[in-house]
Amino acid sequence: MNQHGEGTSSHRLYAGAFVLGMLLTGCAGGPSQDGPSWTFVPITDVSMVAGEWDGMVKKDKAVIPEAMVRLTIKENGTYNFIGQRFTDVALGSGFLETRDGRLSGDTDRRIAIFALYDHQGKAVLVVDSTARQTGEQYHSELTRAK
Repeated sequence: MNQHGEGTSSHRLYAGAFVLGMLLTGCAGGPSQDGPSWTFVPITDVSMVAGEWDGMVKKDKAVIPEAMVRLTIKENGTYNFIGQRFTDVALGSGFLETRDGRLSGDTDRRIAIFALYDHQGKAVLVVDSTARQTGEQYHSELTRAK
């Protein structure tokens, strides 16, 4: 490398490859709810998960999170969400029903399954949904909003 900084591009390339590799390693394999630190908590009543939840939503197991999402669930079974990316905002709502220890939401736009887990003493609401028109799948791991 000379005094004008030539040669630094190769260092940046290696650093970029290292960061990308770490992201791929950290996100590979999709949801990790099968691990020993995850305990499935059957949802017997919507009130168990009523309130506000925050987290990231990933599209089709993408490496980089697609959007931030805020989900609000009311005790009467209705829910609404707002997802925000750099370029747009997505809104949605629906009604949840209890099924086999999970919640199910089925609208004309999407099908969603909500499952509750205890992960190292923290409640995590896992939401997997599929867009009806496109078949695109989304995965979220949400924690209670502060």
